[in-house]
Amino acid sequence: MGVDTELLSIGDICAETGLSPDVVRVWERRYGFPMPVRLPSGHRRYRASDLNRLRLIAGAVADGHRPALAVKSDESSLRKLLVREQSQAWAPIVDPLIKAVREMDTAKIRSLLQKSFSQYALKDFLGHVVDPLLEWVGFAWAEGSLGIHQEHLVTEILEDFLRQMRLALPVQPSSGSILLTTLPGERHRLGLLMVALLYAAEGARVEVLGTDLPVASIANAARALQVDRVGVSLSIQSSGEPTRRLLMDLLERLSPQCRLLIGGQGAARTRKVEGVERMTGIGDIWSNMEMEAQ
Repeated sequence: MGVDTELLSIGDICAETGLSPDVVRVWERRYGFPMPVRLPSGHRRYRASDLNRLRLIAGAVADGHRPALAVKSDESSLRKLLVREQSQAWAPIVDPLIKAVREMDTAKIRSLLQKSFSQYALKDFLGHVVDPLLEWVGFAWAEGSLGIHQEHLVTEILEDFLRQMRLALPVQPSSGSILLTTLPGERHRLGLLMVALLYAAEGARVEVLGTDLPVASIANAARALQVDRVGVSLSIQSSGEPTRRLLMDLLERLSPQCRLLIGGQGAARTRKVEGVERMTGIGDIWSNMEMEAQ
């Protein structure tokens, strides 16, 4: 087998890790990893071991660890960085769910989700079952013990389940309305659907626009749908000053009567914008809704 088929291109690396070619090259230059094999043509090629380590590094950086620390860490240290301290209990049903995901047993995954949804209060279902399951999926994918086909399968099943549960709930006009979406470039959808279910359970009219929306389109939709709140989900990748500027632009475009809420891991890492309400997790959102109901 020739070297071209044994090694991976930078495009392969980026497709598998979500990193950009620029980031990979900067890390090579600044930290000395990854060190590619150079073909006679001058093109870079990477080893499978580089891919496994880069997955772990990408996961650690997404969790908020500094690239300088993550890139210089070995695989054992990276796995320790990726194991978060669980602030909430891991429901016993998560272990059978993990087994079903590994086996790609779709009927079992759906059955266990339905069982846990019936067994736990909604806040606990999302915080003790869905959140830990997603954390495990992210970690297992990053370390290479879960295939992309398995990750996609459980994501699709969860999206279907959360949407079905939400659509079965009645709307109570007194609970107001909310539009949920993400900013340009942000394509993480599951967080939106979890929050949508929380608000729908309180009787709110929930409008989910989906992901990757221009600011002007979000504002236009908020006016057309006549919502009193806009909720924007921010992952760790969509934080920082560029996101802050987009939020300021969106806030200016919304009517004064429409509140702007942000949530997700990226919310905690984005500098405060006056007039934007920040909720970083399921517990914050739940507390905020309880205060509104009083």
